Amino acid sequence: MIYRNPLAKRIIIRLLILLATFFLWSVFMAKGGYFIVNVIMLALVAVQAHAFVKEQTANQKSTSDFLESLKNNNLDGTDGFNSENDPLLRAEFIKIKSAIRASQKEKEAEYQYFRNIVQHVGIGIITFNQNGEIQLYNFAAKKLLNTSYQIKKISDLESVSPELVETFETLKTGGRKLVQVNIGEEMRQLSVYAIELQLHDKQFKLVSIQNIQSELDEKEMEAWRNLIRVLTHEIMNSVTPISSLSATTKGMLAAQMEEEKPWYSIEHEDMLDLQSSLQTIENRSEGLIRFLNEFRSLTHTPTPKFKDEQINIILGSICLLMAKDLQKNNVNLIKSFDENLPDIKIDRELVEQVIINLVKNASESFGDVEGEKKIWISSNLDSKNRVTVTVRDNGSGIEPEALTKIFIPFFTTKKSGSGIGLSLSKEIMRKHQGNISVQSALGTGTEFTLKF
Repeated sequence: MIYRNPLAKRIIIRLLILLATFFLWSVFMAKGGYFIVNVIMLALVAVQAHAFVKEQTANQKSTSDFLESLKNNNLDGTDGFNSENDPLLRAEFIKIKSAIRASQKEKEAEYQYFRNIVQHVGIGIITFNQNGEIQLYNFAAKKLLNTSYQIKKISDLESVSPELVETFETLKTGGRKLVQVNIGEEMRQLSVYAIELQLHDKQFKLVSIQNIQSELDEKEMEAWRNLIRVLTHEIMNSVTPISSLSATTKGMLAAQMEEEKPWYSIEHEDMLDLQSSLQTIENRSEGLIRFLNEFRSLTHTPTPKFKDEQINIILGSICLLMAKDLQKNNVNLIKSFDENLPDIKIDRELVEQVIINLVKNASESFGDVEGEKKIWISSNLDSKNRVTVTVRDNGSGIEPEALTKIFIPFFTTKKSGSGIGLSLSKEIMRKHQGNISVQSALGTGTEFTLKF
């Protein structure tokens, strides 16, 4: 309770003494006591009242000064207590001041601890306010951009790359962008990620930058190795029989020409062999030409002609187009379209090409699967309000090892496939600033997802 507080007890005692003196004075006045006694009692009442008011006024002023010092974060100003202050109040002030200073030291230590962590992480981190003034610029960012410690404003980084500064200023929360900068003679591919923060009614932006040039180079080399492996396999499949049959045909003709004759005769059996060899050479040559034409089409993907389109209309026309072939193969097509989808800017012909390819792949995925064959095609909005199209089947699924390679040009799991359909689809989605992904499980089926 409040009365257990030493300071409250002191005030109550002072009040009781003052009231007792006033009461005695009142008694003397009522009995008509000596005038001098009444004067003395009145003086005592006045002195005690004055002392009480003076002490409370001094305490109130000290309390106001103390609170003002806390407001201005100036604890050094709370040491000037005077003799009029209650010693108990002074002791409480000192305790509060010590506790606050200890808390501030602890928070400062935590701040320095986390600041050192941020300074030494391997990812570059920069924070700046709405005026472009930099609050934090860690060592990794300085090293990555090859700048000094004198950078005070985000605009000072224009000497490194104006595009990078523009990216810092325009990226919103969750935004990500790749920016290529030249640092000296070295080219760096920077991945920039931004998030907007609010602290004490002030807006800040935190951007992280990371050099992913080595990772891109590694992925690029891996892609080239995979492509060269596929190209080598396909070309060798054609060139090897051509070379072998050409040598065999040449040997058969050389045997006929060993004897000098005015004319040569070739037996019927040899003629059949020659015809078969030349036919095989022709077929493999046509196959090689067809392969190179497909490769050329992959490397020359048309530039999209964007228009506002309603994806559900496109999906409906594709379902109508594919219905006959699917019915012929006993495949049940199940549609599920979200009717509240917004229009999106796409090239209708290219997107139709992607979806038709996915539906064809799904219809060819059943193999010897028993039971009802189903393909689900649906549209909806994802959690980020992006228009999403999914094509799912209950076919045999894709091997985990093959799943990581299906977007590699010319890689195919089909006996008669060219292996460019999915890689071309991925390129088309990339040009639409979209994404294509796949999930599959053996014996369960496969699901392709398009996000625009």
